[in-house]
Amino acid sequence: MSVIKESFFEASFKTIEKFESAEIAAKTNPSENAELKITDIKLDKSVIKTNNDKEHENATNEQHSKIVSEAKWGS
Repeated sequence: MSVIKESFFEASFKTIEKFESAEIAAKTNPSENAELKITDIKLDKSVIKTNNDKEHENATNEQHSKIVSEAKWGS
């Protein structure tokens, strides 16, 4: 039997960029050149579903899934 595992994460991060002035920085969204630092990653939950779950799409996750306990990682 095969299963599908869906994991849901929350992440906190910061970006660092240098600009010529505060006015330019205020008008600019983070770019692909920004330095990115992940400050925290938290696994909210994982849900493991069997192939039978696909056949019972109207059923709730609690009836057909196993929720793996919460784990936390920090940097």
